[in-house]
Formats: sequence, structure tokens, C-alpha cells
Amino acid sequence: MKYKCLEKLKPKEIKKGKVLKFINKCLMAILLGIITLIVMEYSPKFKTFMNEEVLGKNISFGFIGKIYNKYFGEVLPTDNKKVVTVFNEKLEYTNIEKYLDGEKLTVSDNYLVPVINSGIVVFVGEKEGLGKIITVEQEDKVTVTYGNIKNTDIKLYDYVTRGKFLGEIDGNTLYLLINKDNNYIGYETYISG
Repeated sequence: MKYKCLEKLKPKEIKKGKVLKFINKCLMAILLGIITLIVMEYSPKFKTFMNEEVLGKNISFGFIGKIYNKYFGEVLPTDNKKVVTVFNEKLEYTNIEKYLDGEKLTVSDNYLVPVINSGIVVFVGEKEGLGKIITVEQEDKVTVTYGNIKNTDIKLYDYVTRGKFLGEIDGNTLYLLINKDNNYIGYETYISG
């Protein structure tokens, strides 16, 4: 469906509108920050709240990103793209057993791993006993670490969506650590709850 008002706009005007929208979002973020600092300065109760609840606890960037996108849209002005889920929500495995703080899942050779739930990538690197790992802080405030990953284009601070291709398993073992409120929980418990 085309809008008649957009048909009259030239590409430069559309691009200018996107840039102005982005600048407005930046100015709103700065204004919100300044207001927060002013209120903190004059309200000891609010300052205590900010120190204890915001600065003193682990912030869920996935949750904040979800709220920001809901009310303000995407951070950068991009064209709307349709998101298509490629994989099933559940991982397919033949065996699951406890391993370190998480679990070890036996999967088919070179299994393609889907993201369990949308969130922000907060760590990409190597860890002894787990190989290459990718940690995603999900929108539901759960942190999931996927281990033994290869062939991935995921980078630190990428936003990944549910079902997106995370990477390929090196061999036939996927290490999975699911952390909720600083407690490790099992994959099957997480999926069922």
C-alpha cells in the first residue's frame, strides 16, 4: 500500500525525514538523562533508588532494548524489514546431561543452533571446557550461554531475534548454560516454565 503523501516526497526529503527522526530520538535521550540527573540532585530518595536499583544491580540490556523499541522504534533509522523465523523454537537433541553449571546436549553433527529467545549478545569468546561461546541476555531477563559454536557471524552487542541462526556446532555437542536471577536452570525447566 502506497501513501499519496509519500509519493510526492523526493528520496532526499525521505532521507532527511529519517535523519531528523534520529536526531529527535537522540535529543529525547539526552533530555531524559538531564532530567534524571536534576531529579537525583534534588531528591535524596530518588538518588538512593537509582543507586540501589539501577546502578547496584545487573541491568538487563535485552529488556531495556525491548522497551525502547516498543516506545521509540529502532535506534538507527533503517527501512522496515520483515523478520522471518528460520528455525523451530525448541532445540532438537538426542541426549541431555548435567555439565559444569549447565548442560551438555547431544545433537546431530554440525547442528545449526537457533537463538532460543530474542536479546543482546553480551559476550563472544573462548572459555575452557566450553570452546567458543556466545552469551545472549534475553528480553525476558534470562542469560543463555551457548558453547562449542563455530561458523558464526554474531558479534558483541548484536541484537538477535528468536529463531535466528546463531552458529554451527563443532562436532555433536552443544553446551548450554541458562541463568535466571543468578541461578542456573535446566533447558527443559526453562522451556516448560
